[in-house]
Amino acid sequence: MQRASNSYFAVVGSFAIALSACGGSVNTATTPAAFNLQAGYVNLVNTGLTTNVALNGTVVVNGNSTPFTGTGTLTLAPAVSATFNNSTALAQTETISGTVTAAGQSAPFSSMRTDYYASSSGAVLGQSTTKEYDVVQAPFTYPTSVVGGSAGNLGTVSRYTDSSMGVSLGTTQISYAVSAPVDPAGPVSVQLTDKIYDTQNTLIETDVTTYSLASSSVLSFISATAQTSSGTLSVTAQ
Repeated sequence: MQRASNSYFAVVGSFAIALSACGGSVNTATTPAAFNLQAGYVNLVNTGLTTNVALNGTVVVNGNSTPFTGTGTLTLAPAVSATFNNSTALAQTETISGTVTAAGQSAPFSSMRTDYYASSSGAVLGQSTTKEYDVVQAPFTYPTSVVGGSAGNLGTVSRYTDSSMGVSLGTTQISYAVSAPVDPAGPVSVQLTDKIYDTQNTLIETDVTTYSLASSSVLSFISATAQTSSGTLSVTAQ
């Protein structure tokens, strides 16, 4: 769900070519290639991926912002049958494990979350971690046809401390943006942005995950970033 920003838009325009060999003119225009984001995401959920990643960012230590670097492995396990919010679902676990170094000291790094999808449609249902249980207010699917310059809001997530959903933590707004391919025959870049708000509707975190989407509906991980008041994290495929 990615866990879903910035002015990262590129637009594919049309062009005209004038021909005068016969004393007249003919206008032709290109049509931007369309990509199926939903099919790409369903494929990623079903097959998963594993990639080596570089880790870097900042963390507040004793009141000071301290940079860190590191390496690790990002794994999206193929989805398995599960139950989410009292309904059958598909569950995909994402883990990042590695080692980071800050101020001359090395330490292990790890994170894990589970994303949930409707078994029949692949609609996004929510996600969970050891500290949070998030439920999409109206489950959504990704667009089946996007081009460079496509963008829009996808849904709103209600955040809770656990599956009892008794204590609210706020909401998350999920959106997407698509850039034009560098090569007309190449893939597009898709950014999924999560803007996370507390119960006072104050923005407390922004997460951006970037994928490459091929015409064959293969979605490949490029990078992910997270920014909070206590630090930043960047995960980049190697």
